[in-house]
Amino acid sequence: MEFELKWIHVDADIYDVRKAVQEVLHGPELYDPNDKENKGRTPNFEVVMGTSPAGRIHNGTAALRLPRRLGEKLFKWYKESDEHRIVVKGRPLRLFKTYNHVPADVKDVLEKALYIDPEQDKRRTQIEDHARSVRLRIAKVQFGVWYKPSNSPGAGRSFSIEYEREFISQSAAYIYVVYEHKLIRVDVCATLLSLQSPLHLKFPYLDWSAGDGRNELSGSCQVLQHPKDGPWP
Repeated sequence: MEFELKWIHVDADIYDVRKAVQEVLHGPELYDPNDKENKGRTPNFEVVMGTSPAGRIHNGTAALRLPRRLGEKLFKWYKESDEHRIVVKGRPLRLFKTYNHVPADVKDVLEKALYIDPEQDKRRTQIEDHARSVRLRIAKVQFGVWYKPSNSPGAGRSFSIEYEREFISQSAAYIYVVYEHKLIRVDVCATLLSLQSPLHLKFPYLDWSAGDGRNELSGSCQVLQHPKDGPWP
């Protein structure tokens, strides 16, 4: 079920709106933790801010999506009294029903996924944004095999380079963390002028391997810049 929220304060962001909606939907008037329909979980919902053509963070409206049963309870609560309002930064919002179709994948998330507090989600988003802002230029990428020579007296292994490419003079490559997917990504470009269409090489760790413990495929990168120096332009 979807509602339209109007009269959102110009300085409010999506986390302010979600926090205000949470206070109502998870409050004692609409949420009963002993209700079997809730399955022992706080109800989930989704807020989608309206896009502003003027470049602001929103246009004063937002779409509120939530399970139908909860949506009907919310609308009934809203109509019962003028004091029953979702308040964002001191401004009561107007609530209207819409006839927009809620995508099936969104319905599944609302019904099955655990609710995430807006403050927790905000912190995670800040971490993800910071991780994307830091990228390090790579001098060289190597792929090869770790192996133990048959005539080696010790327990150590040697690294045989099967493929090597340099990314300084004729091309460029950058490495950065994709926090939300828990991987490290290398963007490889054919020339320094083609950074807009890089080739993405994805793998879960910087040094990755797969094999029987003796002969393993492995990769490594040499980074030109120390992380403390900040992102490259």
